Amino acid sequence: MRPSWADTPPGRLGTPGDVTEAVLFPWDRTRAGYITGQTLSVDGGFTRSG
Repeated sequence: MRPSWADTPPGRLGTPGDVTEAVLFPWDRTRAGYITGQTLSVDGGFTRSG
């Protein structure tokens, strides 16, 4: 049986660095200055492909 994370688009488990990038992203106004009121899922695409 394949692990569930193998079916995500990245094909790997997330790392602490992946979560850190997602947490810091909204405070980087050069990358997220026009984004408002969103929920950011940090699951490697699992909710979409699972």
